[in-house]
Amino acid sequence: MQIFVIVAFALIGFTINFGWDLTIRRRQATQLAAARRQARPRALPPALDEQERDRRLPDPGLRRFVDHTRRTFVELDALIDHFDLLLLRSRARARVGVVTIRSEQPRATAQALLAAWIELWAEVDLDTREHLGSIGLGPETVIEVLARERTRSQWEFRRDAADVLFETIADLDRSVIQMQGVVRTLEAEDNDPYR
Repeated sequence: MQIFVIVAFALIGFTINFGWDLTIRRRQATQLAAARRQARPRALPPALDEQERDRRLPDPGLRRFVDHTRRTFVELDALIDHFDLLLLRSRARARVGVVTIRSEQPRATAQALLAAWIELWAEVDLDTREHLGSIGLGPETVIEVLARERTRSQWEFRRDAADVLFETIADLDRSVIQMQGVVRTLEAEDNDPYR
């Protein structure tokens, strides 16, 4: 009889959690994402049209790097939105206990995106790397975030999963801001003071 009670409790708990996840938690996650984007220092200007981009970035390798950087931070930004939902799930799990988080795949995706960006950074010409490094837009921030994220991915089932996910969100957001700064600087006009 006791086994039926446990199964019924788990079934009811997971059903309620699923419904809560599809409604309340997703709305809360959207609000968290909106607040985070609003807190960012500056919005990124829209992508340049092809002709203007070719004029400002005559080197095809640099254009490829800028395109890759833009794609990377857009994907990371969407991934952070998903981590907002995971954060809310982890807080619910701490209270209720029948909530699953499943952050392994998003963590692996984030690490792959960061690692690919760091690899491509190494192919950028030396002058550009030195220029970006001189204004604080080098790869160090992203390298540090990747190292911390690799360490965190070993802590999936810790009790303080909410704290760990909050750190992940903050670090990935830091990477997005850094990459946006790189794109903004490389696409800027020659007379732009931020270039």
